[in-house]
This record gives sequence, structure tokens and C-alpha cells, in this order.
Amino acid sequence: MNWPYHFLDLTQEEKDRRRTLLDTYGSRAQLSVLAPLLALQIYFLVSWLSIRWRSRNGGIGYGGRVDSPPSSPRSKKLRSSSLFGASRTGGDYLHLTKRFGIVASSQLPLQYLLALKSPYSPLQYLTRRSHETLNSLHQLLGRITTLLLYSHAILYLNFYILSNLLTAKLQEGYVLAGIFGIVAFTAVGTAALTPVRRWSYKVFYITHVTLAIALLPVLWFHVSHIRIYLYETAAVYALNTALRFLASSTRAASMRVIPGTNLLEIEVPLTSASRQKWAPGQHAYISLAGHPLLRTFRSNPFTVASIPTSDGHLRFMARILDGNTAKLATQAGHDSKREHLITVEGPYGVVTHAERLLRYDRVLFIAGGVGATFIVPLYRQLLADLSPSAGSRRRGMANFLWMVRSRAETAWALPAQKRERQGFVERLRVQVTGSKAVNEESLGASEGREGMEDTGYDHAEQGIELEEQKNLLADEGHEDTKSDMQGLKVFEGRPDLTKAIEQTLSSGHGSDKVAVVVCSPGSLSRAVRNEVGLWVGRGRDVWFWDESFGY
Repeated sequence: MNWPYHFLDLTQEEKDRRRTLLDTYGSRAQLSVLAPLLALQIYFLVSWLSIRWRSRNGGIGYGGRVDSPPSSPRSKKLRSSSLFGASRTGGDYLHLTKRFGIVASSQLPLQYLLALKSPYSPLQYLTRRSHETLNSLHQLLGRITTLLLYSHAILYLNFYILSNLLTAKLQEGYVLAGIFGIVAFTAVGTAALTPVRRWSYKVFYITHVTLAIALLPVLWFHVSHIRIYLYETAAVYALNTALRFLASSTRAASMRVIPGTNLLEIEVPLTSASRQKWAPGQHAYISLAGHPLLRTFRSNPFTVASIPTSDGHLRFMARILDGNTAKLATQAGHDSKREHLITVEGPYGVVTHAERLLRYDRVLFIAGGVGATFIVPLYRQLLADLSPSAGSRRRGMANFLWMVRSRAETAWALPAQKRERQGFVERLRVQVTGSKAVNEESLGASEGREGMEDTGYDHAEQGIELEEQKNLLADEGHEDTKSDMQGLKVFEGRPDLTKAIEQTLSSGHGSDKVAVVVCSPGSLSRAVRNEVGLWVGRGRDVWFWDESFGY
């Protein structure tokens, strides 16, 4: 089959028509996002009307799931045609080459919109999804855009070589700007790879932020045709900066390093008015108070490990690594009475977990290390919502399996009030998987979402890594329960994860609704996902939430 595209010698009028057509393709590619968004709004409206109708007719008032946007042959056709459009290049090699570039450039505003963390993000509002969910689309669109730009650059390079223009073009400023753009996109994509993020979150973050800023003025000098998209992208970036500034506040907080661990605890008092703003399962960016521009490069997300409305404060837990957590720990010391000024930016993240978990007949929580910062407040909230008294039958629907390196790492989670503490430990099983041989030197040097290490969040948590193969997850035989004065039941060794999940999913009636929530290092999360997947493959209906923080 012959290559259908050729180098054509066009008149100026033909070049102008080509430019008009290329601009049209860029506009279509950008506006095409409105098609799935409109379809999603129609879906939400139909779902709402359906729920109202069923409620009025005695049906289930809150049974419909709105977990994913609708998928139909028409919507798929709209999405696919929106990005590439109908082919009308007419065999013009440079038309095809330029179209790759303009379609990729038209996606930059959407790419930056998907990266907005603020709950006031237009896309979060329209899709009713959190930043964590949309971030996967941000990553996917980034790969597609990079692929289009590579195609644009390779085809141009081929043209320059075959036309004996390469040496001359490499001296042109607009060509050098384009080369920088390709290199920058490559660096951003490489730094976003999971192995790089686990090796050094700081490298990933600084690379991402720096090049995202630098790309806009450089591409402005590349060609004039894409400047409209660069102006739009700059506006989105300005919106992001403004929203982050409005979400930030300087607060007095108590900080300490928990004795016997390398965990940093931060507590921020809340006024009565501000408590309603925060919810379990959310996170915030924490840094020492300082210049806001410098703070951008040293701020890391921390999970809210308390129930703000009832506790009256925000609690954040983090494993002490290098960078931001090391700076915070140096200031903190071991004196919890000493106050420090910190900057808190948030809240971010999903706020509906606690309400949703009440819809299920049984819930299994699984946490690895300080992944419990996400699990503990949800577990506490669910127990309180089910029944205020320990030993009640309703509380039997919840179970919590927590793997830690040492027993000292559980101290922060135990409620201060005796009555709540008794109920907290009733459904909790702690597995101590570490040993005295695990020390701070083996922790690694990467940072991720503080208090919620990687899937990941932090390769350091691999000290309690559980192998994916279920034959390696079997109990090690240390089943003698050890209870401390708090009533905490502790087991040594790794748990039988297969058995724990089986007990939750096999008990009761097959029609029971079951939820499994996990937050842990990547290996444990994958193992849980694999085990739950086996049950789903057998027809078991399970709502599974893996709290993995995508960057």
C-alpha cells in the first residue's frame, strides 16, 4: 500500500484555505468535550427524575447508582470523532503534520482544567467527581496529547530531512521553541511514571509544576495559530492559582513526633463555624508558613485523620521522610505543647464516603501503616452512625484490619474518650508485621501524599509490604492475642488476607450489599483488589474503593 500523503506545492490562496481548515479542526477538537459533558448532564437529570418517580410510587428512593458516565455508541462516536475529526487532508503531507499539532494544542486548556484541585473546578461541578477521579483522565489526556505532539514533530523532522532543510530550520527560533516543547512534554510524562514518583515525589512535583509554567510562553513563540489556546490555558492556570490562594489559611498548630515511631502528628484547632467545612476522607496541603510562591514547591497533601465536627480539630499524620515532612518534624520535636504557624490549603477530596457506607450491610476496612489516616475517621464515623453503644448488633457489620510496623503506630488512632475507645477496638484487628530490624534508614527518600503512602503514595511503606500472591499472605501462626491496657487486640505477623475477605463476602445472604475500602501501599492494595475481583467474577456485588492518590 502506497503512502497517501505527499509534499505539495500550494499557492498562497490554497495555504490560506488550509490554515482555515486547520483552525476549524482545532476548534472542533476543543469544543467536542461539550458533547460528553452534555450527555452526562442529561444522564444526571434522567436519574434524578427516575428517583423522584420511584419515590412517589413506593419504589426505592435512593437505589440508583451514579458511578460512571453513560456509554452509548453515539457518545463514543462523538468522543472519537471529536478528537480527530473527519479526514480531509487531501493527500497534503503538511496538512496532516500541522493538524496533529493544532489538535494537541487545543487540548491544553482541558488538560489544565482536569488538574484543578479545587472543589470549585468547573469539571468537578459538571461531572460530580473529585479531583482524584478526574486526575486519571488528566493522565490519559496527557498521554494522548504527547502522542499527537510526537507525531507532529516526527513528521516535520522527516519533511526537513527529505527537503534538505534540517540545518537551516534548527537555527530558527520557532523551531527551537517547538523542540523545547517536545522535550518538556517528554520530561513531564517521564516524571509522572509510577517508578519515578516512588523514587522521588519531589522530582516529579517540581518537574511537573515548573514545566507546566514554562511551556506556555515557549509555545507562544512557536507558532501564532495556537496562541488562542495558550491564552485559555493561562486563564485556567490563573484560576487555579486564585482558588488555591482562597483555599489557604495560616493557622496555629501543635506538632510532635510520636515517641517510638517516625510519625509526625499535626493538630489544628477549629472554630465551631469552620468544623462543618471539613469531613473524614478529605485532605489538605500542609507547609510551614512562608512565601506562597515557594510554598508551591514544598507543599504535600495530608489526609484528615480526625472527625472535625465531633473532635473539634484537624489531625494529620505523616511518615517522616525528606523534604517537607523533614522540615516540619525538625520544627516539631517531641513537645506537643509548642505551637507553630503552618499554612493549610483545603479541604480537597470526596466528602460522601461516610454517608455512602451506611447503605451497605457489611463493610470491611483494610489499612496498611499510615494509610489508616484515611480509614480511621471513616471507621469511627460509621460506628457512631450505626449505634452509640459498643456490642450492638448493628456494629457487627463493620470490620477493620490494620497492618502496622509496630504497636506504637496505633496510639494516635485510639479515641480519647473511654466509651468510644471501647467501641473502636471492638471490631479492630491489628497485625504487627514489622520488626526492630526495620529502621529509619530503610525508609527510602520519596514523598507522596503525606499520611497516605503510595499506590502510590510512598515507596517507604514497603517495609510492611504484603506479597500479591495469596499463598504468601497466609497467617504466620502467631495467633496468640496480645491486649494492652487500651483493650487493643494485637496479632503478630501477616494476616490471612484471603480469609479476611472471604469472611466478609461469604457471610450473610448473597443479596447483602458489601463494601470494601482499602488504603495502603501498592502491593497490599493490589492484593485486596485481586481477592475482591475473584468474588466479583463469581457474581458477588461489591462496592470497592481503593484510596490511591493519582498524581
